[in-house]
Amino acid sequence: MEAVDDGLLVLGASVRDTIYYTVERDYQIRSQDILGRADDFHMALEGLFGPGARIIEKLIAKSVCSKLGIPLVTSENWTLADYLYYAKRAPRRIT
Repeated sequence: MEAVDDGLLVLGASVRDTIYYTVERDYQIRSQDILGRADDFHMALEGLFGPGARIIEKLIAKSVCSKLGIPLVTSENWTLADYLYYAKRAPRRIT
């Protein structure tokens, strides 16, 4: 969840908070449920931002990968759920 928060924070704290508020109010997705409801969150972002949702999802994916110590792999067609699936299966760097 911290990675989602950091990814959205790139847009600014007030924008992040507005996204959380609107997604919870209009789509019944609480911020702590986003990772478990990635497809629903994707649909909510598309409802709010249209094609711009993909940019926001890439920001979140970048944060997730950074926190996990894995390279960011992107695809034009990937949604947040795809990035999370990749992150769960990507080999971790040994530190």
